[in-house]
Amino acid sequence: FDLRDIKKRGKDSLDFFFEYSPEKELSSESFLELIKPVKVSGTVTLSGEHGAFVECNVCFKIKGSCTRCLKETEKEFSVEVRELCEEGGTDGYQIIHDRIDMSKIVEDAVIMNLPVSFLCREDCLGLCNQCGANLNDGECKCKNS
Repeated sequence: FDLRDIKKRGKDSLDFFFEYSPEKELSSESFLELIKPVKVSGTVTLSGEHGAFVECNVCFKIKGSCTRCLKETEKEFSVEVRELCEEGGTDGYQIIHDRIDMSKIVEDAVIMNLPVSFLCREDCLGLCNQCGANLNDGECKCKNS
């Protein structure tokens, strides 16, 4: 975002919506794939002479194999982000030449909210450790022998 555009309009905030497709993979986990684009909507508000406050919702989908039963699964995530951006700041997100790079904010929101365990459903029973049957589909044959 170019903060000069907000100032030129005589406003102190701007609502926005955009779709973002990262150029690189955001997950090092081979069983997860980000479904692009990521949808971002929110408000950027000027804060003092050299700052801006970004409040947004980052919506993204992930596709991958359930870590318990290996079923192909797709889930949607919605993350609320609130970040103070400052010119010349050393912490957090910086404003450089009156611009905020939203790609870093969006990528960080996705990375920080990737699940450690990716389940098809919360009560997934997984696979039988003897015959490999998916226990979500019913009892396996080896339990009866």
